[in-house]
Amino acid sequence: MGIPCKILLADRNRHVRELLRRELTEEGYQVLVAKDGHEVWLLINGDESPDLLILDLEIPYLDELLHLARFPERQPPLPLIIHSFLSDYSNHTALPPGATFLEKIEDIERLKAVVAEVIGRQCPERPTPAGHQEI
Repeated sequence: MGIPCKILLADRNRHVRELLRRELTEEGYQVLVAKDGHEVWLLINGDESPDLLILDLEIPYLDELLHLARFPERQPPLPLIIHSFLSDYSNHTALPPGATFLEKIEDIERLKAVVAEVIGRQCPERPTPAGHQEI
């Protein structure tokens, strides 16, 4: 199958980070985790940049990250799934265009389906995980 697609998961809650890391790893992805904008910045600019970023809008240092990252200027663009509460999302004006929003109250299967769809565009050689259909 080759090298699995790499997902960077940034969430303020360590329990959420661990749950999502475990669930996405079981789907066959390589999952990195970050607790704040500083860690995200280091990982997206490291030697092995992720194929997808799942971002909670309540992580510390988010404004600095959004300013520094300038996601739309990044080549190739880093796909972004915003995994947050609707009230957090509606309060942010500096979010990159083209980001996919998924409210945290939705179930984990919905998140896995959205990840599979985005990863399918980013890593087309990787098959859709078993049990998931393209959305």
